Amino acid sequence: MRVGLNAQYLQVLGMTGLLALSSCGGKFFPEPCTTNCNTGNSGNYLYVANSSTAASSVAGFTITTANAVNALANSPYAIGLPPNALAVTPKNSFLYVGSLSGGIYAYTINSDGTITIANSGSPVATGVSPIAMKVDPTGQWLIAADLSPAAYVFSINAGTGALTTQGNALPLDTGSTKNLYITPNGQFVFISLGTGGIDILTFNSTSGVISKSQHLNPTASTNGDFGLSGDPNSKYLFVTETGINSLRVFNINTTGSSILTELATSPVKTGQGPSQVLVTKDGSYVYVTNRTDGTISGFTLTANGALTQISGSPFTTGTAPVDIAEDKTHAYIAVACASGNPDMQVFKVDTTTPGKLDAFASKTTGTDPTLASAIVGMN
Repeated sequence: MRVGLNAQYLQVLGMTGLLALSSCGGKFFPEPCTTNCNTGNSGNYLYVANSSTAASSVAGFTITTANAVNALANSPYAIGLPPNALAVTPKNSFLYVGSLSGGIYAYTINSDGTITIANSGSPVATGVSPIAMKVDPTGQWLIAADLSPAAYVFSINAGTGALTTQGNALPLDTGSTKNLYITPNGQFVFISLGTGGIDILTFNSTSGVISKSQHLNPTASTNGDFGLSGDPNSKYLFVTETGINSLRVFNINTTGSSILTELATSPVKTGQGPSQVLVTKDGSYVYVTNRTDGTISGFTLTANGALTQISGSPFTTGTAPVDIAEDKTHAYIAVACASGNPDMQVFKVDTTTPGKLDAFASKTTGTDPTLASAIVGMN
């Protein structure tokens, strides 16, 4: 589930090419798997993108039943190009790695969490340089966004992880792509564009057709919309906005003229430089990484969308936290810190003080500076 580092913090390199089609048939719809299928993974793993040119790797970790965080065998895994965006399929079968230098690569997630590159080491998609990407809830589609800015849809071969393009790239409104979020019901895709606001897209998970619907501006032209997340019922959208250093909360409407309606209790103050937001999978808590402060702001989420600050919030992280993920057991929260100290920090969710984050483990993801830019956990 989670997306890459904000564009201004990464080096953009150019690379173009053709789309790499699946050897199982270059169709425009998802192709079912009949032999040698990757049926999923039950482990509890975390993956971090090290996007510095020197590092250019993905680090893997396991959270064990003994409540320890250990590096996976042979981690970090060299990528060849600086990785900027990560996405995991719903069954935890494949890890997709996107690079601003060009291309999307697929990795099989093995039973021990180690990863093996697919497609003989070649990218499964070229001609795209993703800064953000997600797999839709059905596991049939990968949606990516680049800095052009445009959105792309690829069908996923369930057996091999190969990608096949679906339709043409969808041009986005003017702005610098920051993040991408797909609602759990698969109906909407939201893409943040910094000072360009948010593009609201509709998505058909049967056909893979994506369409631009509406647009939302920041509260002021100098403010920037960055992080995106939503609740498990597809009822609310959460947006981090710099300038006001706050979290904006919107109703997601399926009827009426406006898809997004801001709540009366919005915006809610965060720390300085809010970069990413995570709503836990059970919808209980909302966490915001504050890049400038080096903290996480934590809130409890009520049924009406109101947020209440968690006792002890904000929680101290490493330097420049830019991405955040929840583990498979819902007991841990992990952050990637672009400037290290540490590169990855793991917190345990307190059960005595609901939602409070207790420091649990600090890990180096490679040879510093790694410029950790994205983190994902298992579904």
